[in-house]
Amino acid sequence: MSFARSGMVVAVQLTADEAAWLEDKAMHTRQGYMDPKQAAAFEEFLARQPPVGEQ
Repeated sequence: MSFARSGMVVAVQLTADEAAWLEDKAMHTRQGYMDPKQAAAFEEFLARQPPVGEQ
């Protein structure tokens, strides 16, 4: 579901599955532009981050 203000989308509400898919897609797209060593370091960095809301 999206919300609009003055004809512009200002927020999108996603299900948990949609949010997980989008996060996974974004992570792999970013890593696609990295060399394998940099991609592995980035994946390790993401794994160490606290879950959203616990920051």
